Amino acid sequence: MHQPNTQCISPALSLAALFTIALALRLYRIDAQSFWYDEGLTIALAIQPLDAIARAAAADVHPPLYYWLLHGWVLLMGTGEAAARAFSAVCGAAAAVLTTILGRRWFGESAGWLAGIAATVSPFAIHYSQETRMYALAMLLAICLWLAFDAVIREQEMTGTPRTLRQSRWMWWTLYSLTALAALATHYFMVAFVAATALAGALVLRRNALLLWIALHLTLAGFFLWLVWESRERLAVWTFAKQPTDPLFILSDALRVFSLGPAAPPVFWFWLIGFVALLALALTTWRTSPRATGMALAWLVVPLAAIIILSLNQPYYKARFLLPALPAFHLLLGAGGSTLARRAPARSGAPLTAIWLIAAAVTPLHNEWFNPAFQRDDYRSLTRAIAATARPDDAILLIGPGQIDVFDYYFHGSQTRYLLPRFRPLDPPAVIAELEQMERQHRRVYGVFYVPYEADPNGVVNAWLADHAFRAESRWYGGVELVVYELGSVGAPLRAMNARFGDALLLERAAVSSLNVSSGDAVRIELHWRVVAPPGRDLMIFVHLLDSNNRIVAQHDGPPSSVPTTAWQPDETRRSRAAVLLPSGVPRATYRLLIGVYDPQTGERLRLEDGRDGVEVEQ
Repeated sequence: MHQPNTQCISPALSLAALFTIALALRLYRIDAQSFWYDEGLTIALAIQPLDAIARAAAADVHPPLYYWLLHGWVLLMGTGEAAARAFSAVCGAAAAVLTTILGRRWFGESAGWLAGIAATVSPFAIHYSQETRMYALAMLLAICLWLAFDAVIREQEMTGTPRTLRQSRWMWWTLYSLTALAALATHYFMVAFVAATALAGALVLRRNALLLWIALHLTLAGFFLWLVWESRERLAVWTFAKQPTDPLFILSDALRVFSLGPAAPPVFWFWLIGFVALLALALTTWRTSPRATGMALAWLVVPLAAIIILSLNQPYYKARFLLPALPAFHLLLGAGGSTLARRAPARSGAPLTAIWLIAAAVTPLHNEWFNPAFQRDDYRSLTRAIAATARPDDAILLIGPGQIDVFDYYFHGSQTRYLLPRFRPLDPPAVIAELEQMERQHRRVYGVFYVPYEADPNGVVNAWLADHAFRAESRWYGGVELVVYELGSVGAPLRAMNARFGDALLLERAAVSSLNVSSGDAVRIELHWRVVAPPGRDLMIFVHLLDSNNRIVAQHDGPPSSVPTTAWQPDETRRSRAAVLLPSGVPRATYRLLIGVYDPQTGERLRLEDGRDGVEVEQ
């Protein structure tokens, strides 16, 4: 009777189990968080026709391949958070399996499975496998690129008939070429990963193959330059996040993120010592597996060096650009763990290394899934907050304009949207003209601010709002701030106050709009301050709206101006504008208004000369 080949079945079943576990981790709570800015752009682009995607990609900072693939995916699966993100989850799970296969081929069984375990539970890989962006696909293509390159290298060492060798050669060379093209068409920084394989091939290929290798990569370089040329206008005005660019920062941050992911706990040095130790052990494999160790190092070091060099002139570094190098990191961890296993007593090294890799991922993954401090920007909750209170004639102000895609994914109200700035670089007169138009047509505006230092680096919009609007309330949803403003005027004259708070601030004059208000209304306040002495600390003001029983029915807390009080100088005057929004259920009545100043660090209120901690402002 024919017996099944258990030696073949066992690895296949193990790889299937690994894929299942990796996919389950990547699908767990995949829709718990809102789409953020970049994901909104992705969905808006992916639902376009293929030719429209190509045209839009030429005006974007990313090539079109990922959007084309996602287009087909969402046609089948839909555009919900879980459905759209599942494409990245599948790519990430497949990457874990291929990491295992490549690790077994390069460093042996033990190293391969340890690398696969590291890839399966990697917080960095899981984070970007739960995001509707191209980074998980780029990581998968990087592994495929090195698998194909490894086959090209092995092919030149094979023996067989000339015909068989020719067929094998062209198959692997074609696969490598197509994978390289796909990588370049997925993300521009993938050129660094193609350069790494090109360099490795130049060092190990023989003469005839080397000439073909050079010709192939010259062709790939031409394709890459064409892609860049097509997007030259967008790339020329693309602004970068204000990240530190010091090479030591990049190296330390890359080690942290590669090891523990973006949601690493505050105290992570203990775990990093272990990761560094495994990497150091991996370097000892140079004596037994020089080619494999060299390829893994080239895969890791060349892109890292490239991003360090690019960041010397401008802050280009983003950890996600290095995600395609993560499998090389895992391969080296596996090699280090395998070396440890051979030296440990009673074959305990490999199991203990696997347990340690899993344990290191527990806290970062818990933070990733459950800790609000590590959540993505929450447009879902932000738009719900607007929908709960916005009136039909209110306005939505989006700073920068690319938010419109993710905003409209969640918000379906009819309120007018103002997208500023519409063009980069920002045109101040055009922006101010649009703000003035908004002021003429609306009484309340919901401002949504996403990295305003990129969209409006000189603060044109904020300066205009400080002069013309009354800031009512604000709240952060991750890295996005929602600010509610009242437009118009107080509609009442300034009254003398001469109320001195502590030794620092004198409230000289104040004006307040009608205090006969009800639910949904707003009370506008204008305050004029004189600086008696430098406050020496950042102070806040409170504005309380009180009923006849001295109960607070509504309030406003915020800084007295857009300039922190630590920067206020003696004898200068400052103007504050604020608004108090009345929540639902507040009956119409004439209320009283109380204003005070306090230290937000201690909660201590500054006293008036008569000992009170607030002054009442009448209409």
